[in-house]
Amino acid sequence: CGRLSNEKNPGALLRAYHQLSDPDKVLLYVGDGRLRGELQEFIDRDDVKSVYFTGFQDRSEVPKFYAIADVLAVPSRREATGMVVYEGMNFSIPVIVSDQVGAGVDLVIDGYNGYTFHEGNEEELADRLQRILDMPDEARQAMGERSRDLISHWSDRDLSESLVQYLSQIISPKKRAGR
Repeated sequence: CGRLSNEKNPGALLRAYHQLSDPDKVLLYVGDGRLRGELQEFIDRDDVKSVYFTGFQDRSEVPKFYAIADVLAVPSRREATGMVVYEGMNFSIPVIVSDQVGAGVDLVIDGYNGYTFHEGNEEELADRLQRILDMPDEARQAMGERSRDLISHWSDRDLSESLVQYLSQIISPKKRAGR
């Protein structure tokens, strides 16, 4: 879900998807952008099967796509937070994120509710996708439920306390050094 733009790296997802061995796999891009033509060229040239583009979707339509998803993959080159991660987790979906997605640091626990991979490493991304495809439905659903549980507790946190602790760590060493 999102823009098909360079920083979102949708091509890495397509190339990783193309490596998967599951004949029943389906890749759905929800959104649109300037890279759509380039992605379609790859699909046509390499005869990649079962890839669909929804085009731009109104916010009120996006939940139906989360509801049918088995996994959410966010291969971004850079992503300060990655709101799509929060959204997917609320729909009990396992999440795969690059190590450049800010939300992944706090919300994706490898093997628990999803996986992380090194940005740009398409083989690693394909491996993470294959792991989820190979899971029995019950195991994948349990991973998704753990996503939902994590995000529900995350929203209850007192973020001001975390900020105070972080600032204290930064300021305290300077005071001790006499600055």
